[in-house]
Amino acid sequence: MIFLNAAHDHFDPLYYETGFLFWSAITFAILLAILYKIGWGPLTKAIEDRESKIRGDIDAAEKARAEAEADMARYKKQLDEAAEEAKRLLQDAREAAERAKESIVTEAKEQAEGLRQQATREIEAARDKAMAEIKGYIVDVAMAASKRFVAGSVDEATHKRLVDEVLAKTAEHN
Repeated sequence: MIFLNAAHDHFDPLYYETGFLFWSAITFAILLAILYKIGWGPLTKAIEDRESKIRGDIDAAEKARAEAEADMARYKKQLDEAAEEAKRLLQDAREAAERAKESIVTEAKEQAEGLRQQATREIEAARDKAMAEIKGYIVDVAMAASKRFVAGSVDEATHKRLVDEVLAKTAEHN
């Protein structure tokens, strides 16, 4: 055996033969060259491909994150604008309701004032009519009474003048 020391016939791990070492080194170099040529290139390429895929994934994730942040900012801006629009619409509705209320109140006051004035005119007309009727009735009564008392001594014009004076004094007392 090659690994046996000729002097001791047993295995010595520190013992080596030069020829065996030489051919082992040559075989190792050839295998290393073959592995470098066949295995190292594809292995390195696979590692580089994986690295660039990971970089691409990271870049895509960063881009997606940036887009998500931009979308979130746009959404927040739209939400703020919608809130402002809602506030504006609510304020407009309040103002429109206030204007409508004022218009209705003003119209109601005008109608009430018109009705009050109409009622006042009707009352005055009724009072004037009643006063004229009363005046006519009083004149008739006074004429009849005075005709009985003064049977012929007072003419009709004087009689009318006396009745008007009595009515005027009566009106002053009211």
